[in-house]
Amino acid sequence: MRKNKIIGIVTILIGVIILLYKDAGFYGFGGYVDKSWENIIISLIFIIIGFLLIKRNKTKRTN
Repeated sequence: MRKNKIIGIVTILIGVIILLYKDAGFYGFGGYVDKSWENIIISLIFIIIGFLLIKRNKTKRTN
């Protein structure tokens, strides 16, 4: 399953791009809201999904 490996690498790259993306934040009703934690969590989710897709490719299925 070469397709899973390619999709895994693409999701890891998307996670790294989100991690490097710098958005200052915004002002909400409670004051200034920083979006750095949101970016870190979203990028980690993408990176973990990418690694799982790559690992899934390495396991052999038996019928």
